[in-house]
Amino acid sequence: ITKVAQEQGVDAVWPGWGHASENPKLPNTLAEMGIKFIGPTGPVMSVLGDKIAANILAQTAKVPSIPWSGSYGGPDDGPLQAELTEEGTIPDETFEK
Repeated sequence: ITKVAQEQGVDAVWPGWGHASENPKLPNTLAEMGIKFIGPTGPVMSVLGDKIAANILAQTAKVPSIPWSGSYGGPDDGPLQAELTEEGTIPDETFEK
C-alpha cells in the first residue's frame, strides 16, 4: 500500500476494512512518508487493537466497561487506570502493576 501510494503521489490513504486498517505500521509508515492516513494514528491503533489495553483505556476515560479480569489485584482494587502518554498510549509500566 505504501509503495503504491508513493508511486502514485497520493495525498492520503484510506485503508478500508481488514488487516491493513488494523495494522499500526501502515499509518506510522505513511506518516514517515508525508502521506496522511485517514483513520486513527498508529499509537491509538496499537492501544485499541489490544483488548486489555483498550479496556484499561476505556476505564481511564470513565467509560462504563466490564473490568479487566487479569491479575491486577484483589476484587477491592477497583479499575486499573493509566495516565496516557503524549501519543495517547498507555505507558508500559501500567501493565507491570
